[in-house]
Amino acid sequence: MKSTFYKYRYLLGVLLLIAALLNCFFRFWGDARPFFSALMLQLWFGQAVFAYLRGGWVSIGPGGLGKDANPVGRAALAFVCFVIYLLGFVLGFGKEV
Repeated sequence: MKSTFYKYRYLLGVLLLIAALLNCFFRFWGDARPFFSALMLQLWFGQAVFAYLRGGWVSIGPGGLGKDANPVGRAALAFVCFVIYLLGFVLGFGKEV
């Protein structure tokens, strides 16, 4: 599993970044508060997913798991971060529908 993700880690990281930027531009263009709120949420949790994919320190906020930590714990943390990252595509961030 690691070899498949690790082989395409930079491509996946760029896709996470592009998806977050496109989401923010198309949904919140002209409204700065939800735009930057959604962008910060997706970049914050997207970097944790990318860190897991590249085998580095998976961090959210002041804590995290290093590359020598339990692999199941690292995978669980990355999964939770990925789910929160995906929620950034559907949450309203205070914008009325």
